Amino acid sequence: MNDWFDYIMFHARAQPEKPAMVMEDRVVTYGMLRPAIERCAHRVVALNIDPEGLVAVLVRNPIRHFTLSLGLFRAGVQAVSLEHSQADIKDLKFAAVLGDEDAVLLIDPSNLFIPVNDEWFSQDTLAMGELPRGFLEPAQVCRWSLTSGTTGRPKLVGHRVEDVGRRALKFVDLDWRLVLSLPGLSSNFGFTNGCAALATGRTLCFAESPFQAIRMIELFSIDLLAVSTEQLVALTRVARKLGALVGSLRAIYLAGSLPSRALLEAAMLYVCNNIHCRYSTSEIGQIAYATADEVLLKPGLVGQITPGVEIGIFDQDGHRCSVEQIGIVKCRRNKDSVRQTPEQTTEVDHWVELGDLGWIAKDGQLYIAGRVTDAAATGPQINSDNPISPIYEVEHLLRLEWDSTDAAAILINDSHDGANPQIWIGVVDNKEASVEKITALIRPRGIEHTIKLFDLHIIPRSPSGKVNREQLKTVMLGCRILLSR
Repeated sequence: MNDWFDYIMFHARAQPEKPAMVMEDRVVTYGMLRPAIERCAHRVVALNIDPEGLVAVLVRNPIRHFTLSLGLFRAGVQAVSLEHSQADIKDLKFAAVLGDEDAVLLIDPSNLFIPVNDEWFSQDTLAMGELPRGFLEPAQVCRWSLTSGTTGRPKLVGHRVEDVGRRALKFVDLDWRLVLSLPGLSSNFGFTNGCAALATGRTLCFAESPFQAIRMIELFSIDLLAVSTEQLVALTRVARKLGALVGSLRAIYLAGSLPSRALLEAAMLYVCNNIHCRYSTSEIGQIAYATADEVLLKPGLVGQITPGVEIGIFDQDGHRCSVEQIGIVKCRRNKDSVRQTPEQTTEVDHWVELGDLGWIAKDGQLYIAGRVTDAAATGPQINSDNPISPIYEVEHLLRLEWDSTDAAAILINDSHDGANPQIWIGVVDNKEASVEKITALIRPRGIEHTIKLFDLHIIPRSPSGKVNREQLKTVMLGCRILLSR
C-alpha cells in the first residue's frame, strides 16, 4: 500500500479523537474515518466490479465523497471524481457510477448506477473479509481526473500511485493545523490537497459557498486555504462586504486560471497577504510557482519552473522560440524525473500543450500573456510591445466591484495596423455598470482602450467554465450596446 494512505490509517490509531474532516457542524474524527473507509472498500469489493474498469464517484457531500474515494483506493479500484455541476459527463462510460439518488439523471443510462446511502457509512452486518492488497506498484494508475485540457474538449487524465503520493506529502514540513479546501474533488488539485491534509494529520475542512467558507475561517481559526482563482474572486468579494475577521489565515494556495493584479491586490488586502500562486496542469501537476508579491512586481509572471519539468515555447509551425520570444507554451516531464517499469509503454516525455501564450525570460522564469483561444478569437493583439492581455484584469475588476456580476471581455481591433484597440465587455443582470464607471475603474491601471458595454442574458462558456470568446463575440454582435446608463 502507498505510504500516504498508510499515514492516514496510522493517524486513525494514533489520534482517533482528532477531527479529520469538518464541514460546519458535521465532524468526522480520524477514529471514525478508518472504519468508514474500510466499510466502503468492502462494499466496493462485494460489487465484483471489473478490476480494469473505471468507477465514477458522484456524491454531493464532500466528506462522504472523499471517504468513498479513499475506500476505492483501498480496494485497488481506479476511480474518477465527478461534480453535479459538470456539463460534460452525460456521454461518458464507466464500469459503475457510485452516486446520490439524483446523480442517475446526470449520467448515461447504460452505466451501472449504484446509489450511495447511509448504509455505506454506518455499522452493519456486511461480511468484513480480507481486502485485496490494493495498488502496489508506483507506476500503476490509481486515479483519473476529468479535465477540459487546453482545448476545451473533455478528457480523462490518469494519475499514478507515485504521483499522488508525491503531491500528498507536500504538507509534511509545514506548520498548518486546519486546511480549508474549496476546489472540488474532481480536480487533481482538490483531491491531492485532501490527501495531503489527512496524510499529515491535519484537519481537512470543506465549505459549500463563499459565505460558509468565511464563517468557517472565523469560527475555527483556519490557517491554510486552498482555492481556485474564480473561488478567490467570490471569497474576496464576500470578505470585503462582510468586513470578515479572517486574520487566522496564514497562507493561501491558489491554482486554476491566471490571477490578475486586481484580484491579488484585493485578496491580499481583505483575505490574506501570503498567497502562493501555482501554475499547473492535470497531466503533470505543478509546472511553475510564484508568490503574489513576485507576480505584482512582474506582470505576467507565473514563476520559476518546477524541477523535473521542462518548458518549451513554440511558434505556430512547431519550431522552438528563442528566449523572451512569445509563443505557445508546452511542457513535459524530464525523463530523469520519471520512474518507468519494463511493462510501461506510455511515452513519458511527450509535450503537453497548455493552451497559453507566453515566454521564458533570461533568468529562466516563465511568463504567460494569455490564452491561445482568447487570442484567436480577438485577433493578434498580444505582441512583444504589449504582451499582457488586459481582458482578465477587466473581468476581475468588474466581478470584484459588483456583487453577483457575471462579466466577460474580449479585445477587438478593426484596424490593420493594430492601432486603437477596443475592449468589448458583456455583463449579465447588472443595473449599475456603465461605460463611465468601468472607465473610472480601469484607467488608474493603465488600461486606455475604448470601452463598449453589452447587456447579455448569459456568458457563453465551455463545459469546464472557461469563457468561449469566439461565441462571446458573436453574441455581442447581436446584442444591445449600453453606451451609458
